[in-house]
Amino acid sequence: MTKIKIGLEIHGYIKTKEKLFCKCRKPSKLDDINTTICPRCTGQPGSKPMLPNKEALKKVLQLAVIFGSDITKKTYFQRKQYSWPDMPVGFQRTCSGNVTPNGVGGKFMDIGIEEIHLEEDPAAWDPVSGDVNYNRAGVPLVEIVTKPEFTSTEQLRDWLKELMLVAGYVNAFDEIKSDVNVSIEESDYSRVEIKNVNSFTNIVKCAEAEVRRQRELVAKAERIPQETRRYNEELDTTEFMRSKENAQDYMFIPEPDLPNLIVEDSWVEEIKASMPELPDVKREKYSKFDLTTEDIEVLISNKYLAELFEFALDKNLNPKEVGLFLRREILRVLNYNKATFEDLEEKDIKSEISVLLELLSTEKISYTTAQKIIEKLFEEKFDVEKYVKDNNLAQVQDDGLIEELVLKALKEAPKAVEDYKSGNTKALNFVVGIVMRETKGTAKPQTVNKVMMEKVKEF
Repeated sequence: MTKIKIGLEIHGYIKTKEKLFCKCRKPSKLDDINTTICPRCTGQPGSKPMLPNKEALKKVLQLAVIFGSDITKKTYFQRKQYSWPDMPVGFQRTCSGNVTPNGVGGKFMDIGIEEIHLEEDPAAWDPVSGDVNYNRAGVPLVEIVTKPEFTSTEQLRDWLKELMLVAGYVNAFDEIKSDVNVSIEESDYSRVEIKNVNSFTNIVKCAEAEVRRQRELVAKAERIPQETRRYNEELDTTEFMRSKENAQDYMFIPEPDLPNLIVEDSWVEEIKASMPELPDVKREKYSKFDLTTEDIEVLISNKYLAELFEFALDKNLNPKEVGLFLRREILRVLNYNKATFEDLEEKDIKSEISVLLELLSTEKISYTTAQKIIEKLFEEKFDVEKYVKDNNLAQVQDDGLIEELVLKALKEAPKAVEDYKSGNTKALNFVVGIVMRETKGTAKPQTVNKVMMEKVKEF
């Protein structure tokens, strides 16, 4: 099998409220074209950039800490010169080029990191229609440059999945695009770059397509030139764009309108101290409980789920019971409503869900009741304990009452009793259903079943 090398230049859209050098709101995909703009981000004559968004720089430094990169204490923005229509001023502001970037070196999942730095995004230019949408111009980006150490597209997929997960834990970004550099051994690793591949899935598909293309060329004894290509998602192929440019083609010069970026040691220490517990630490912690590997991966797949599970651990609740409820019911409600964890976060019901978990784990409510409450919570926020009390939803703890209801149900279903005694062990499910209906789902099914098996012998 052909040996391959893949390297990435990932651009993550940093989660901030404002753009990098102005007070314009960071746009959403629902915004009309050219509505979140100002003279600064559209490069109007005489306009000057504001000081860079501190929150954006903080998130770059958080990622640098995760990678174990050396953080640069003093650097500055440069103008990366080029003449595409998506940058009306003719340059992009970036902490890369002929300058030490914000973070140097480090590793993530055994893949070396060349550098990590802050920069601004260009506008969105459609080369077919010629339209330019400046909403995106000036949006803060983090660029992560890896060493060309990926040796398979499977490894690339796993690495990107973990990167997106970790980035979510520090709320750095959840959307990426990337330049993908691919080479194979037979061409003496002549590097081909595929520009601006948008999305985690397409980055992997693009790499697979380019490896396939290069192998086909080698099989035909054709040369693989160094060049820049684009990924055609519809055809699942890469297409020629231009011959490969070099760094000197960008003519980097210091940005005269911005001061040096100074990162104090105290700020770095503050960032380190405030870092959340990351997925790899949680994997090890959760492996000590009676959970499957799949259960654990679901629980850590989103910071919101993991925080709810951590609440259960802090309260000494049953980890397996809580873990299964979170995995099944939270995801069920989200899927049913075609919603995301961001939608759930906006509802601000984490404390209410935590109360629900405690009531369930301490058997104050039944699983069925908990299912109905989580559905209702998604629709509206309310006091869970008060709701349970006002609607008589507390789990029935009275064994005498359950025995009374079981006997009544058995008398009302002689056919089910007869079928059970004839060997149909599932026949009594009907009788259990009667009891659960009578108690509005507040009886504990295990208790009902136990009493049922004892009392059916009397019939």
